[in-house]
Amino acid sequence: MSFRSLQGAFTSLPSWNKVQSSGMKELHSRIDTLRRRLGNRLLILGHHYQRDEIIVHTDLQGDSFQLSAAAAKSSDCETIIFCGVHFMAETADILANSAENLARRNGRRINVLLPDPAAGCSMADMATRQTVERCWNELAAFIDTDDLAPITYVNSTAELKAFCGRHGGIACTSTNAEAVLKTALKEKRRVLFFPDQHLGRNTALKMGIAESELVLWDDTAAAGGNTAEQLRNSKIILWNGYCCVHQKFLPDHIDAIRQLYPGIRVIVHPECRRDVAEKADEAGSTSYILNRISESPSGSLWAAGTESRFVERLAKQNPDKTVVNLAMQPSYCEFMGLIDLPKLSAMVEAADTGVLTNVIRVEESVAADALLCLKRMLACQ
Repeated sequence: MSFRSLQGAFTSLPSWNKVQSSGMKELHSRIDTLRRRLGNRLLILGHHYQRDEIIVHTDLQGDSFQLSAAAAKSSDCETIIFCGVHFMAETADILANSAENLARRNGRRINVLLPDPAAGCSMADMATRQTVERCWNELAAFIDTDDLAPITYVNSTAELKAFCGRHGGIACTSTNAEAVLKTALKEKRRVLFFPDQHLGRNTALKMGIAESELVLWDDTAAAGGNTAEQLRNSKIILWNGYCCVHQKFLPDHIDAIRQLYPGIRVIVHPECRRDVAEKADEAGSTSYILNRISESPSGSLWAAGTESRFVERLAKQNPDKTVVNLAMQPSYCEFMGLIDLPKLSAMVEAADTGVLTNVIRVEESVAADALLCLKRMLACQ
């Protein structure tokens, strides 16, 4: 019998399930006890893509930047546990421990903990400081980089946010990408947008920018795989990155779900491919999807093209509506799934004892430049 089959055989036994249930119950109880003891000194943040057993213990739930910005305002908090991925914890550290916030707390830092250091982001890893700097230097042979604005999606490392800060660039979220692009193009002739090509392309096309003015930069090819003429005629240079969760959705999924549920409304994340975003009825950020479905009339039918844990939670929260995954095969974020109840419990224990592990701390010089980039983004809203 294979390991997978053997594991299935064990988990099907009632006694094994009781042991698992008992262990989970004890962890939930332990976390609740410690949280009551820590009070406002501890803040647990949960991204929408987290497991339900994690979400029930969070003080705030939302998109990554939304969570970081809210947490930074806390005066009593001593420790943040960010149930998300690495770049989110970095942003929380940058905002919570800015010079302004440190002064407000008389120099006291807030420690940001990530329950699993391996919880990264494949999209964020597709653009590094080294590859973006190489791109910038190569572009200088074709265009005037003084007239080029770098824009980084918040789903990127602190080093890339710092790169934008140093080069007069801006960060954006999936909510404000259009406002940021408009601001950048008022000041500069063209934009280098990274790491997600789909958000950049979908936003630019929605703004009415011609497809001929969009080029895709492939870091493995000379001149990013473009001709000199293409680069000189470009308005938006898109990095060849994507989200592994949203890349999986296809136009065929929309056709199939509409056939299965006549009259269903399809809503997708703008990180989806262009042909999916254009075929859907609506596209918007995770928060937009949440609000749009929650505020829709009773009896509404929705198919959501985004992370499946989030869609399944929306279905539970809206029992008067039909909410289903756009694709029959669920699309889970494997990195978000690395955070489980035992790991969260260990972080809460660490906060209680003061013996901290998995502390995410951005180097001071990087944090200062990254904060400039984030502040420019806030000025665009």
